[in-house]
Amino acid sequence: MKIVQVLATSGGIGGLEQHTFNLVNEMSQQHDVHVLAHPCYAEKFNQNVHFHAVDFSRSRWNLFLLWQLKSLINQIQPDIVHAQAGKAAELISKIRGWLNPVKFVTTVHGTKKNKAIYASGDAIIAVSQALTQGIPAHKAHVVYNGVYPQLALTELQIQQLKSEIYAQHPEMDPSKKIVMCIGRLEPVKNISLLIQAMRGVDANVWIVGDGSLRSSLEAQVQQQNMQHQAAFLGFRSDARDLVQLADTVALSSDREGFPLVMVEALQADKPMASTKVNGVIEWLPQTYLANIGQNGELRQAIQKALSEQAIIDFLPLFSRAKSELTVEAMTEQTLAIYAHLLQNQA
Repeated sequence: MKIVQVLATSGGIGGLEQHTFNLVNEMSQQHDVHVLAHPCYAEKFNQNVHFHAVDFSRSRWNLFLLWQLKSLINQIQPDIVHAQAGKAAELISKIRGWLNPVKFVTTVHGTKKNKAIYASGDAIIAVSQALTQGIPAHKAHVVYNGVYPQLALTELQIQQLKSEIYAQHPEMDPSKKIVMCIGRLEPVKNISLLIQAMRGVDANVWIVGDGSLRSSLEAQVQQQNMQHQAAFLGFRSDARDLVQLADTVALSSDREGFPLVMVEALQADKPMASTKVNGVIEWLPQTYLANIGQNGELRQAIQKALSEQAIIDFLPLFSRAKSELTVEAMTEQTLAIYAHLLQNQA
């Protein structure tokens, strides 16, 4: 099978980008896979992948961009064109009339009020059940995000990593439990809510990630006199290792598609507390969920997730995540959708 994947973002790596890297690299083990993506992502793909650099920082109305995409895809002559998220879906929709016959697949990664830009796809994949709303039922498929298994750290490695973090934050009590938050410091992640929720919780909170709100969030911690409790670790390439140091993982977002941090937490056997965002509500027990924007409810969920009962409650989910939320499972399900489209064509 010859496949073209289109990733139309242009900088930064979040769940959408990581999903695409994993999916493309895994598919390339079995199929002829081409990826059209911004040159900044070239090093993220393995040697089996045919990488085509496209400047996707240009507008989705840019005629030169549309012409380049049309030319590249017709030159490759794929069986499947798969557009990841809204911009890619809209670009391919605009040029589809000028493409050689090809099956077109789109993936919805986030909450969108208007799903019309995905509708021209022959199949529409949603990364959570909630995201299928507004999609024609006969085209809709749910494929959860998956990650590669993370190697478990040794006890010595865990202690060394903890010592490194606490050496950088000597004001924190290293004997306290750790609540871990991993995400971009941007409005949609609502880290401010998490900081409010941590007031009165007898645990440290490690905030891993960077973004435009970092200075205002650090100011909030100062104003609330929580310097002894909250640490900003910035962007860390070892974020998945850090998860193994947590006692629980917290998510305070206002919107999500299917958060990879949940997948990583469950695969690392870590209970979670979260707001009721897409994806999460399909997996976590109700008592570990808070209504969006409610810091008191999130505080209760975090305290519950730090209890001994949490491990018992989450044990079935840890097992399920290790079998269902993998790159291999995600890839197999996606390839099955492609095969079904091509079989119907024949």
